[in-house]
Order: sequence, then C-alpha cells, then structure tokens
Amino acid sequence: MFAMPFFLRPITFIFFCLWIILPFLELFCKEPDPHSEKAPTIQNQLLQKTKVEGSPPKNNCNILVWGGGYSPSGNQISLESNVKYFQRIKDTIGLKGYKTKTLFSDGADKARDLQFYDPNFKLPPANLILAEIFGSTRGIFNQYRNNQLLADGSSSGKEIDQWINELNQTSNHSLNLIYFTGHGGKGEKKTPYNTTAYLWDNQKLKVDELSKKINLLPHEQKTVLIMVQCYSGGFANIIFKEGDPQKGLHDQSRAGFFSTVQDRVAAGCTPDIREENYQEYSTRFWEALCGESRTGKKSKVPDFNNDGKTSLLEAHSYVIINSNTIDIPVKTTDIFLRKFSSIKPPKDKNSSVFTQTVESLLKDFRLSITNKDSNVSVDQLSPKDWLYVEDPIAQIKDVASDESIAIIEALSQKLGLKKTNRFKEADQKINDLKKKREELVKKKKEQENKRKQLKTKIKNRLKKEWPELANIQHPMVDFIKRKENVDKLVKLANIDKDWNEVQNLKKEISTFEEKRFQFEKQQVLAMRLKREIENTVLEVALPKLNAPDIVDRYNQLQKLERIILSVPKSWEN
Repeated sequence: MFAMPFFLRPITFIFFCLWIILPFLELFCKEPDPHSEKAPTIQNQLLQKTKVEGSPPKNNCNILVWGGGYSPSGNQISLESNVKYFQRIKDTIGLKGYKTKTLFSDGADKARDLQFYDPNFKLPPANLILAEIFGSTRGIFNQYRNNQLLADGSSSGKEIDQWINELNQTSNHSLNLIYFTGHGGKGEKKTPYNTTAYLWDNQKLKVDELSKKINLLPHEQKTVLIMVQCYSGGFANIIFKEGDPQKGLHDQSRAGFFSTVQDRVAAGCTPDIREENYQEYSTRFWEALCGESRTGKKSKVPDFNNDGKTSLLEAHSYVIINSNTIDIPVKTTDIFLRKFSSIKPPKDKNSSVFTQTVESLLKDFRLSITNKDSNVSVDQLSPKDWLYVEDPIAQIKDVASDESIAIIEALSQKLGLKKTNRFKEADQKINDLKKKREELVKKKKEQENKRKQLKTKIKNRLKKEWPELANIQHPMVDFIKRKENVDKLVKLANIDKDWNEVQNLKKEISTFEEKRFQFEKQQVLAMRLKREIENTVLEVALPKLNAPDIVDRYNQLQKLERIILSVPKSWEN
C-alpha cells in the first residue's frame, strides 16, 4: 500500500478539515437575499433613509472654500490666488447664487500672513554672499503681506465645525462642495491612508477626523471634495467609515477628486507672483469647467461622452491629460475599485492541491459566498474569461468608459506609445526615464561637490579677515555689511573668480535639476496611463467578484462623480 510522505500529512489533514467544515460555514455565512424585504441591500437601506414625505425642497449647494498655509512661511501667494480664481469663475461653472464660506489662513487678522516672491526684488550683494557662504539662501528673497481675501474665518477645526452646524439647517437635498487648497502631510506607517490637511497655526486635520465631522451632516445630503494638497489621495478614503478601508463603506453619499495619490507630494504652493507659472491640480480642474485659464486665456472644455456638458469626472480626466506636473490625480472610484476588485482572477479551484495554498482556498470560499447573486459565479471564472492589463489595448478600450478612452489615447500620443501591449510599453518607458534621471542626479551631485568646495574656500578666506564671522549674528557682521565695506567683501569672495564660479555652478545645477524634473514629469504621464488601464480592468472585474449591492454602491459613487454643476437637477437622487 502507498505510504504518504510525512511532510504531506499535515496538508492532507488541513484539506480534510476544510472539506468537512466548509458546507456548514457556507450555511452559517450565507448572506440574506438582497431582494428580500427582511434583508435590504446597502442600496435599499440608503433609499429608505433618504425617503422624504411630500414635495422635496428646492435643490441647494453649500460651498466651503478652505485653505492657506500652516504659518506665514508656509502660506504662499499661489494659495490665495487659487481662491481668487475660484471666486472669479464660480458663477460660470453653475454655482451662482449659492452660499459660499471661505476659511483661509488667519482669517481677518491684519497680521502679515502671506508669503510672496517678486522677481524684481533685489538683494544687497553682502547679504547674498554671507547667506550663501555662512548660512542659507532659503526664503531670503521672500516678502510678506496680509492676505486680501476678506475671509469668513480662519482655517481651523472650530470654523469647519461651525460650517457643518450651518449645513444642518439647509435643504436635505443639498450638495456640499468642499474645495481645499493648502498643504498636506503623510499618514503614519500603520495607517498610510490617514493623511493630513494642515490648518492655520500648525494644526492638523486627518482623514478620520474630517470623516467624523461629515458624519454630522444630514444623511440625505451629498458631499463632493476637491483637495489639492500633498498626499491628498488619502482623503479619497472618505467613502469608508472613519476613512478606514478596513471598516467598510460609509452609507453617506460622498465622492471626491484629489491632486495626487496618498504617498506622493503634489505640485503647486509657490510664492511666485507670476500666475502663468502656476501648474497645480485645481488650475486645470476649474479651467475644464469654465473654459478659461486663471490668466484669462480661453480653452476648450472637455466633453468626452459628447453630451454637450462637462461633468466633474470629465474635468478630473482633463487634468490627467493636460497637467504638466508630478501629480498622479486620483478619485474616489479608484480607491473603491482597489478595495473591492482585483487585477488578477481568483485562483483556479481545480488546480492541483500541491500548487494551491490553504489561503487561496479560503479566498475562493469567501468569493463563492459573496457571489451568490453576482452575474458570474467564481466557479465560472477562468483565466481565459479575465481582462488583463497586458491585453491588447484595443480590447481594453472596447470596454473602457469614454473618459478612460480619452485618457489612454491622449497620454499614449504624448508619450509616443503605439504597441499593442500598452501597459508593458508604458512600464518600459518609466524604467528608461528612471535611468536618465539617475544619470542626471550623478552629474548634478558632481557639480554640487565642486560648489561646496569653493564655498568652503571662500568661507575660510573671509573668516581670516573677519574672525567674527564664525557667528553670523556677531555685531561685527553689521559693520561688514555697511556700504563702505561691501566692495572689500565682494573682492575677497571673488579672488581667483571663486564667487563667480559659485554662481555659475548654481546655474548649472539648476539646469540639471530642470532636466531631471522634465524626465520625472514624463515618467508620471506613463504612471497615469498605467493607472487608467488598471482602472478599466478593475471595473470590468468588479461585478465578477462582488454581490449586486457592492456594484450598486460603485454605480452610485460614479454617478456622484459625474455631477454637472451647471445643471442643478444632476445632483438629485
């Protein structure tokens, strides 16, 4: 009789136990019929809660424009300009007449809270040399003034709470539009999705905290967020209870658009007074909705589905296509799909026990339970039925949304990608650009080392003449900066033309950095393309892996993302 090897006996025992207990677990875990009156789906629960007796009140939109920095040194003029731009185009995009509350930096305080840079501002030569050689030039060209927004209050948790209280007095059929333009921070290692929006006076508001505030709104109201800070993608998790993907979907209707994913910094936030240099997310987002750039230049509004209107989703897609930044924009449905769908199909249950793990068996079991009412059962799934990211791009576009098709085609053209396996080609493009960036980083570092050596040489020379420079705050330093001594300072610094060379190397380093930055922005275009292909594959897989209530929730969320602000009825139901 065949003797089983000893190392297979524990595996056999585990499979035997599973074979015995799975039928009982299925009976125990079986979900109620989603069409039963006794067991309403998530969608049905929402419909029951939002039911209003009599004629529904007139539609309303509550707008919160919120932002600024955490302190004067982090409150750049571009943030103020973002608010001014929105105020200017608000009526054009369909929000005329709706109450808007503006919370910005220190509010109505008359202190100089705003940082700006004027290219015509000239720094005295002595200050520049001493800063370069003995300290830092960071912020030395910046100036400050009071913000000019006439805000309703400061950017604070208290003011946001007050706005939430005000919303409880408005129509149950209101749409709440929250636009945040400010700074953001990373989440912690254990909760990377729980990122931060910075408030004034170095206060913070995390995803879970904002979620709890929105919890207090009338259940029937819908909320849409547009947030453009660094790591803003963490706030896309607002669709989950307490902003935590592990705690399940929140039953309030929430959606949002964010400048970048949760683990990347975002473009923008500059003290430069020249608006033509502003490239951040909302610059393109509002431009897509109003057909006019922040500098007044007319542009063609996107209409990817040819319905004669521009939705918020189309505006977001327009940003992905046209934004020349390091941002990887993200929306709430992206997060939903990555939670409930999968790039790869479930493991084939008919495969050999020697290649299939207990973990994959349990996953198949869970899927078999949750797919009792789905369109395709797990038993019917096979690798041949699956849409893969590396499938021919024509096949992917056949099932993609109008917005996704527009993104895939536009980014492919910008990157010069034409191969059938577009996902793999984009991945190769990223790797090629990464190598070019690394070469430039090496060259940049070489020039930085040369510059550092020259600065040390100049420093020693100046300290030999003025030993007091060992402490840049010494009273003698004021004497050195006096007009009659400036020529001597400059002459000593520029012996053997060392100071001129320091300045020339700074320009070269800046050139290397600009080239490296251009390569990075090309990389990001390829990363955006890959992400959009993933979105399509995940959307196709969603109904194959989930019961109808999850698919319904996805459709509801996507409907909210497709709101057209110029047609108020579009946010009904």
